[in-house]
Amino acid sequence: AESAEGKGYEAWLRKFGDASSSPSSSDKKALHVVYINTSLETKATSASILPTITCTSSNVLQTILQASAQMGPDRLQICYGPDTYMGENLKSLLDAVLSHDESWTDSRIRDELHPLHTRESLRHLRDNLHVYPHGNCIVHHMFGNSVVETVSDKYADAYVTAHLEVPGEMFQIALEKSMNDEGVVGSTSNILQFIERKVEEAAKDMPSSRQHPHNGSQPHIGSTPQSQQSSSPKRRLKFILGTEAGMVTSIVRSVQDILDAHRCRDVEAEIIFPVSSEAVMGVEDDAEGTNDSSLGVVPGVAGGEGCSTAGGCATCPFMKMNDLDAVHDLVDMIQSMRGADDGNDGSDGDTNNY
Repeated sequence: AESAEGKGYEAWLRKFGDASSSPSSSDKKALHVVYINTSLETKATSASILPTITCTSSNVLQTILQASAQMGPDRLQICYGPDTYMGENLKSLLDAVLSHDESWTDSRIRDELHPLHTRESLRHLRDNLHVYPHGNCIVHHMFGNSVVETVSDKYADAYVTAHLEVPGEMFQIALEKSMNDEGVVGSTSNILQFIERKVEEAAKDMPSSRQHPHNGSQPHIGSTPQSQQSSSPKRRLKFILGTEAGMVTSIVRSVQDILDAHRCRDVEAEIIFPVSSEAVMGVEDDAEGTNDSSLGVVPGVAGGEGCSTAGGCATCPFMKMNDLDAVHDLVDMIQSMRGADDGNDGSDGDTNNY
């Protein structure tokens, strides 16, 4: 988000704006697609340079597909920013589709991606997608090489999820897994839906679930009678969570609801948040401040919330940066600019009646 506040981002946009407005490029148009986790000032400034659409991680793919289809994939230059990882991962996603020509046919592309696209149009879109090269998310930046090595070496049997903002190495693992339905790439909602589906499938497949389907009665409280206990082995599903830790609570709640609905006691879901060992902080357990090495808090840093360069994150400081105060500041800025154009400071009259 901060990278979009600088002059470099504005200059990058102006390069495409100037090119699309020149007489020699009358058949070429440029569109700016900006990630929602940027300031209102960034969005307003960008819109004054290029036509701008705000996207989320949930709709960014559909946004660029629809824009390309409407304007013509060979005519529209799409400028995506400021998150470099997300932009490059979108390119990787398109590359993966185009490289699997036998499985990703024109018919499948129309059915699963966009009804107006084919392999040829996706190739034009891929070639005309330009990504700002100097921005990344400080939370997802922590999923670097050491974490990727851990995931590859120790969790080969796990489902791998990756947000569109994670670095390319982590994204590639999840992307490859997704081709066999063993992983997912996308937004937090895509990740949650994938985990819910896998847990649901496992719960339905267990004998205990088939023998004791949910019949609307209250969940059993206390120990299960011996005659009703399942003798089948438990199944543990492992999910690598390649995004910020904020969605762990919603995942746990959804998994518990699914297992309770199926009266399934033989399925467990392990949510693995991969961070480097240096990012784990100890917990003081006595007055002398001695750390209990057996108890660690993951993720986090000793200073509190935020991210550690060692590879651990708690929450993203930019997720909720657009609030009512920011809207008010933006309106004040617009009023001031209009006042300057009119030869006054914009402070008189009914300037407070927005």
